[in-house]
Formats: sequence, structure tokens, C-alpha cells
Amino acid sequence: MHADSSLDPHPVIARVEDFDRRSGNLLERAFFNFRPLVLIACLLVTLLLGWQAGKLQLNASFEKMIPTTHPYVINFLEYRGKLSGLGNSVRIAVETTSGDIYDKTYLETLARINDEVFLLPGVDRAYMKSLWTPAVRWTAVTEEGLEGGTVISEDYDGSPQALQKVRSNIERSGQIGQLVANDFKSSIIYVPLLSRIEATGQALDYAEFARQVEALRAKHESATIRIHITGFARSSAT
Repeated sequence: MHADSSLDPHPVIARVEDFDRRSGNLLERAFFNFRPLVLIACLLVTLLLGWQAGKLQLNASFEKMIPTTHPYVINFLEYRGKLSGLGNSVRIAVETTSGDIYDKTYLETLARINDEVFLLPGVDRAYMKSLWTPAVRWTAVTEEGLEGGTVISEDYDGSPQALQKVRSNIERSGQIGQLVANDFKSSIIYVPLLSRIEATGQALDYAEFARQVEALRAKHESATIRIHITGFARSSAT
């Protein structure tokens, strides 16, 4: 028994020549009547998107990683211009494996790392802190009133007397437990970051910044110096 195909609203067309190219709506006719052109267009779009995909770069944003709708964060973002140096930052801990930080070689290495980090694009230099930055100071009350100065003074020469002066200044600075470890085995370089590079106006490339910091680690680590890096810019690029 055979079914009557004459009643089928969509009969099977055995030959292409019998196909009515005027059937279907406008979109269907354009799609099926010009199949070679459609295939070429799809191929061109695929090639274009593939070429564009090769130019994609991963670059995380600090603002996209925090809950921007939280009241505390909203308040921070509103006054972020007055709170420079807070939030997006990297901490570089420079540790000595021999002795303590009151060592001429250690402080010279710390100074070189400090100077090189200071010049990296995207660093908020005015708020960067380490034992070598002028923002880290000590204060003391004497018979004549308040006295103070930088933790490592301009006349530092690496002599035993200068190292003893650095020790005394650190003890009076209030930085033990903050920039300086309690066991005096390491100190921190606090590096606040800008969202955009001031010289170019471009957004900070966190992956490139992380590579530059890793290059500093490879350059300055030794048998007696270990460097530990933490912060959003470092973790987002791994």
C-alpha cells in the first residue's frame, strides 16, 4: 500500500530542475537560491573573526573584580581621587636568608629593586613605600620638641654606624610589623598602581606589569635574597 504523496504539503523534489525557486519567503529564497554566495560570505566572516581572535589580549581590570554595587565599594569609588595608594596594589617582600635586614648588601639590593620598581609604568609613585622612600619616616619626642627624618638618611654609607642608625630609625618609625617583618628577616616594598598610565593615558596592562616584576625577581634573587610578590596585578596575570 502506497501513501498518496499528492496530498503532502511539502513533497520531496527528486530533481533540482523541478524545484520552484520562487517558493518560500524572501529570506528562504535568498538563502537557498544563492547558496555559493552564502557559503563564501560565511567563509569570509569566519576568516575575519579568526583574524580578530588572534589579536585578543587578556587584561584583567581591578574594578571588574570587586563588587562595585556594595555600599563600601561605591563609597570608595566616589572618593578614590582622595584615597590614592589604597586598593589596587602590589607588595614585594624582599627576604634575606642570611642574618637580618641590617646588612649593607641587603639594603643595597633593596635600594636597586626599589629604584627599578619606582620607574615601572603604572606605579603611583607618590604613594609608594619602602625603607628607601622619603614617605617612610621616624619621629621622636626630645627635650627640644619633635624630631624626625627619613628612615634611611641621605648620608647613609653602609658603615656599621650607619646601619646602627637605620636600626634605631626603624624602631622609632612604627613600621615593624608593617613594612618590616617582626623577625627583621624581610621588608616590603608597597607599590600602589594607577588604573591608567599617566604618560600615555592607556589602561594598565596587568600581564605586562607582572612580566616586568617577574623580570626584577629573576634579576635580583640570589642565594641570600628571596623575593615574594603578592597583589591583584600579580595574581590576575597567572
